[in-house]
Amino acid sequence: MWSPMRFTRPGAKNVLMGPPAAASPNSRSKASRTCVRSRNALPLCRPIGNQHRIITVFQQSRHHGGATFATLASTSTACEPSSAPRGERTDMSELSSAPEYGEAALEVDPFGEPTKRVTKSMMIVLGLANLGIWTAFFAPIQFLLPLQVEAIAPSTKESSLTLVLTMGAFVSLVASPIAGALSDRTTSRLGRRRPWVLWPSVAACAVLAIMGGLTIIGGLALGWALAQLTLNASYAAVTAILPDQIPVDQRGTASAIVGVAQPLGVVVGAIIATAVPGDNLAANGQFMRFAVVAAILILTAALFVFRIKDPQLDKSRVPPMNWGKFVRDFWVSPKEHPDFAWVWFTRFLVILGTTFVTSYLLYFTRDVLGKSAEEAPDVMRNILVVYILVLTVATIVVGPLSDKAGKVKPFVIGASVVAAAAIALLAFSHTVTMAMIAAALMAIGYGAYTAVDLALVSRVLPNAEDRARDLGVINIANALPQVLAPVVCGAVITGLKGQGYDTAYMVLYLLGAVICLLGAILVVKVKSVP
Repeated sequence: MWSPMRFTRPGAKNVLMGPPAAASPNSRSKASRTCVRSRNALPLCRPIGNQHRIITVFQQSRHHGGATFATLASTSTACEPSSAPRGERTDMSELSSAPEYGEAALEVDPFGEPTKRVTKSMMIVLGLANLGIWTAFFAPIQFLLPLQVEAIAPSTKESSLTLVLTMGAFVSLVASPIAGALSDRTTSRLGRRRPWVLWPSVAACAVLAIMGGLTIIGGLALGWALAQLTLNASYAAVTAILPDQIPVDQRGTASAIVGVAQPLGVVVGAIIATAVPGDNLAANGQFMRFAVVAAILILTAALFVFRIKDPQLDKSRVPPMNWGKFVRDFWVSPKEHPDFAWVWFTRFLVILGTTFVTSYLLYFTRDVLGKSAEEAPDVMRNILVVYILVLTVATIVVGPLSDKAGKVKPFVIGASVVAAAAIALLAFSHTVTMAMIAAALMAIGYGAYTAVDLALVSRVLPNAEDRARDLGVINIANALPQVLAPVVCGAVITGLKGQGYDTAYMVLYLLGAVICLLGAILVVKVKSVP
C-alpha cells in the first residue's frame, strides 16, 4: 500500500498528488489514472493562518479496485473551503461527493492505463458480446452463404462465393477503423463504446434477416457488404473495452475468453446450419437460419449494453473535428511505432494462412473428403466439434498461463508454429479421421494464439486517446486476408482442379502453412513486449 504523508507550509499551494503510475512505453499519452501533474490534481483546502495541514494519500486495496483516495489527519483547526479553480484550490464538497468504492478522489484520466481489476462476470459478458458478433460473421461465411450461393448459381459456385465474400471484406477494411475513431470521440450518455455496439447490431439484424430471402448473387453481395459494415462497427467498440478497462495483468485471461468466442462462433454457426430448419436446395432456403443468427446477435449486444459500465466522455476532452487530420491519423508510422507495425504484419500473415483453410472448408469436405451436399454440413460440424473442444482447453490454459508468466511473445510464436504444422497436415488429409486429427492440432495452435494475441496487441497501441481507432487499424490485418484469401483460393483451386481437387487443396494448404510459419518467425521483431 502506498501511503506517504506531506505537510504544507503556510501560504503554500495545498495540492493532493497521487502516486506515479507507469505509462505504457508505446503510448503518446503521458497522463495516467493516478495523475501526477498539479493541473490535474484535486486540491483539498487552503491553510488558515499559520496552521499546518497533514494530508495522507492512500491507494485502495486490490479488493477496492486500486483507485486513489485521500484522508485528512485529525487536527484541532478547521480547514476553510475554497472555491478556486482546479489546480489551485477546490471546494471540499468535490471530495465528499465521490462514490465510496472504485472511484478516485483524483480526477481520473479516461485515457490512462487501467489499474482496477475487473470481475470474471464482466469478462464473460465481453466474451458473449464477441460470440454474438463472431456467430454473425462465421455462420454466413462458413455455412449459409456457400449453401445459398450454390442454390442460386450451382455451376459458378466458387467464383460467385468469391464475389460475395470479397465485397464484404473490402467494406470491412475501412468500417472498423472509421467506426473505432468515431467511437473514441463519442460523448453519449451511454459512453463511448455502448452506442456503437447497440445501434450497429440493430442494423445488422435487419440486414441479416433480409439476406435470408434474397435469390440473386448481386443482392447477396450487397447485403453481405452492409452486414460487414455494421458488424465491424460493433466489433471495433467491443474490442476497445479490453485496453479501456482491463489491466495488463488480466489481459491474458481476458484475451483467452474473447479468443474462445471466435471458434465458438463457427460451432454455433454449424449448429444453426444443421439444427435449424432450412432447404439447402432452395435459393431462399436459409431464411430461418439467418433469423436465428440475428436473434443471437441482438441478445448478446443487449447484454453488453446493460451490463458493461462505460463512463461518458467529457466533451471538453474531444478536440474539434478536423477531417484532414482525422484521415491522416489512420496512418501509424512503422518508423515511429515499429512494434505496432510488426504486430500488425505478423497477425496478417497468421490470419491469412489460417483463412486459406476456412474459406473453402465446406467445399473441401465435398470435393476432397468425398461427401454429398447433404452429408457435408454434418461432417463439417463433427470436425468443428473436435476443433472447438480442443481449442477451448488450449485457450483456457494458455491465457492465464501467460498472465502468470508475465510473457506473451513465446506463446504467440509457439502457437503460430503449431498452427502452421496443422495446416500442412491437412494438406495431406484425405479421410475424415485425418481431417479431425489436423483440426485438433490446429485447435491447439490457434487456440493458444487467440488466447494471447489480443493481449500482445493491447500493449503496443500507439495512442491511448485513440484505442478503438488503432484497434480498427489492427483489425485490417484480420479483414485484409478475407479479401485476399478468397481470390487466392479461387485462383489456386480453379487453376489446379483439372489435375484433381486433391492436388489443388494440397498446394493451397501448403502455401497457407508457409505463410503462417513466416508470421510466427517475425514475432521476434517485437521488442517492447516480453
